[in-house]
Amino acid sequence: MLELCWQELVRYYRHSSVGRRCTGIVHNMNTPLQVLSFHLELLEQKSREEMEYLQQCPPEMSEKLCALYQYRRDKLQQFLQEVQNLRNQARLIVTQGVHEENQERHQLDLNQLYQEELELYRAHSFFKHQVEKNFNFAGGLPPIYGHYIDFSQSFRNLVDNALEAMEGAELRRLTVETAMENSCRVLRVGDTGEGVSPEIRPRLFEPFITSKADRQPPHAGLGLFMVQRLLSPYQGEIRVESKPGETWVTVVLPVE
Repeated sequence: MLELCWQELVRYYRHSSVGRRCTGIVHNMNTPLQVLSFHLELLEQKSREEMEYLQQCPPEMSEKLCALYQYRRDKLQQFLQEVQNLRNQARLIVTQGVHEENQERHQLDLNQLYQEELELYRAHSFFKHQVEKNFNFAGGLPPIYGHYIDFSQSFRNLVDNALEAMEGAELRRLTVETAMENSCRVLRVGDTGEGVSPEIRPRLFEPFITSKADRQPPHAGLGLFMVQRLLSPYQGEIRVESKPGETWVTVVLPVE
């Protein structure tokens, strides 16, 4: 057990170091992305001027030139959208880094926090291209007073577990939903993966218990254990219901 703790601590510091460096790189990306966005907007303006000239061309020339113009304009719109997506991703990463380094408690909008976390998963190829996504966030969810990292990290652990469980599944559907029930905030994360084996189910919340130890990179088995530890100061209750092809993790956070 001590050796496992040491290995996990080493892994944590490696990731922490890489994470800090990546946050700095992303922060520095903002300026070139703004410049790129500015020049693309100038090109879009010029394309509108070009259309005015094309409309004055003879009909025999106008049809071909307009087709070329439309092709360029469509590609320009794609570039603008991709640059805006990159700017949004960079903003979220930098903002998340600021939140997670903050040692003070704040009023947190869990719906917003969860949605921003899911937006960052769009950089994850498996999540973006191979997973069907079903998200439903209940309006009017009361804010919670706490540390940002407690909720961001616990949510990422749940989503990571769900994605890993679906890697070999035919149907890959991730469901995330929030609700208010019996004066409690409720988060549900569902997946259509392999399910939790009966041997592991009684020990789900123990550290270093995993059915994914043979995967590369090895799975540490700290996901649900850390979720429980992070949310226990908020009287968080975690329930797991699982069968082959369907697993639901429900987090209940009472409203004080």
